[in-house]
Amino acid sequence: MLPISCPTTGNRVLASLDAVRIINHPDHIAAHVTCPACGGEHVRRTGRALHRARQDAALEVAVRRAETPVPA
Repeated sequence: MLPISCPTTGNRVLASLDAVRIINHPDHIAAHVTCPACGGEHVRRTGRALHRARQDAALEVAVRRAETPVPA
């Protein structure tokens, strides 16, 4: 059993290991879980390259905000 948080219902539910599929991508690993609460498939992604890409995107947004002039 694997505890997951269902974004549709907002509940924490237990999913059987038969409902979990692990897929390797070049830059991250994705876990596809069929949710017993809503019947949908939820995807959780993890990996160093994916994390680094998210950090770079957040840094780029922060720099853009810092460069935007603010009226005094």
